[in-house]
Amino acid sequence: MSQEKFEKIYQYELTPKQKKVLPLFLAGQTDEQIAKELGATHRSTASHQLRNISTRFGFPPETEPDYRCNLIEMFAKYKPELVSVKALEKCGHIIQNIRFPEGSEPLNSAFYQERSPVESRCYAAIKEAGALVRIKAPKQMGKTSLLKRIMAEAKKSGYSTVYLNFSLIETNKFSNANDFLRSFYAYVVNQLPWAPPLTVWDTDIPSMVSCTRTFQSLLKQLDGVLVLALDEVDKLFEYPEIYQNFFPMLRNWNENANESETWEKLRLLVAHSTEDYGRLDINQSPFNVGLPIKLEEFTEEQVKSLAIRHGLDSNNILPIMSLVGGHPYLVRLALYYLVCQGATIGELLQEAATDAGIFTEHLRRYLETFQENPELGRVFKEIVSNSEGIKVERKNRQIYQLDSMGVIKFWNNCVRARCRLYQEYFGSYL
Repeated sequence: MSQEKFEKIYQYELTPKQKKVLPLFLAGQTDEQIAKELGATHRSTASHQLRNISTRFGFPPETEPDYRCNLIEMFAKYKPELVSVKALEKCGHIIQNIRFPEGSEPLNSAFYQERSPVESRCYAAIKEAGALVRIKAPKQMGKTSLLKRIMAEAKKSGYSTVYLNFSLIETNKFSNANDFLRSFYAYVVNQLPWAPPLTVWDTDIPSMVSCTRTFQSLLKQLDGVLVLALDEVDKLFEYPEIYQNFFPMLRNWNENANESETWEKLRLLVAHSTEDYGRLDINQSPFNVGLPIKLEEFTEEQVKSLAIRHGLDSNNILPIMSLVGGHPYLVRLALYYLVCQGATIGELLQEAATDAGIFTEHLRRYLETFQENPELGRVFKEIVSNSEGIKVERKNRQIYQLDSMGVIKFWNNCVRARCRLYQEYFGSYL
């Protein structure tokens, strides 16, 4: 059920008595306790009302034996402030084994936080012929987690999928465009055993043409759709000879779909962190076509939903968000330490901006980057030294880099530290 439909039912379609029963149920009260609160003489009064509420929300008890847990799960998603830990525990929604938040969220993770309607838009887009979806967000904001869920959705439709993270390609593969394109195709073939082997690569023609022809041959053999997910493509901007060939080639493949049944089988997913495209002509690239998706920080409601799944009271949310905003990784890290390491919210906040705090590894990695790049550090020091940020008339390379790192955010014509944690820590250490 969409959030819009949920809100409509919640706001306008429940009776006054149902509106009294629902918050008591979500608070974890038993049917007997609810009946007593209502002044009823029998617990069946609460049961009857809950069955009707569940039917309203699309979980008729006749076909949904777990209708109560379905209700709790839905409200934890859309109205987490109403759901108590006690109610979640009754349905087993408190996760006992919480893994350390590192890398992308596994597909079966209970801690993947949807950013509705982002996911549904992406799922719909890849079903369109010749689709291209480009996902932009700073590091550790959830790009890879979203990519993998789009691919999983594609597999449900019977599509073939290939995932390639450019940051994991060996440095020697970037020596020249021909070697890179051959390696690129080899990675694809490795995930599609039926694809034409590299032996069909024509070395007598330009490498972009050869790669395009070979890929076209692959698509012709394909009985269906291929979703090609390209992650961390920013890596290519370190190699002008490569990115000035590769990205126009992707644009050409996408445009071919307009007039070719073969190329319309290809669906491209491109994830990147920066808008600094070097000397690339934006009109000959994939960065101004297709469906643009920009991943933002979590909202307060989304952070509440995550906290509830960790078994935490939503009272912890505002102190955490006052420190790190809705930064997905930093929020998850804070919740993990509160639950699994016995940290208190007071201790976490007091030590956060020091090397004794839980964020120290994350912060020191950035500090090393600033120390290795003094000009970048100088620009960021200027930003964190001003609580209101600094005015930026035109983005330069340092601003683009800080944006891709995720340590700044834009506000009108100003740029400021993304969160108070960065302001305090780097204000002291830079």
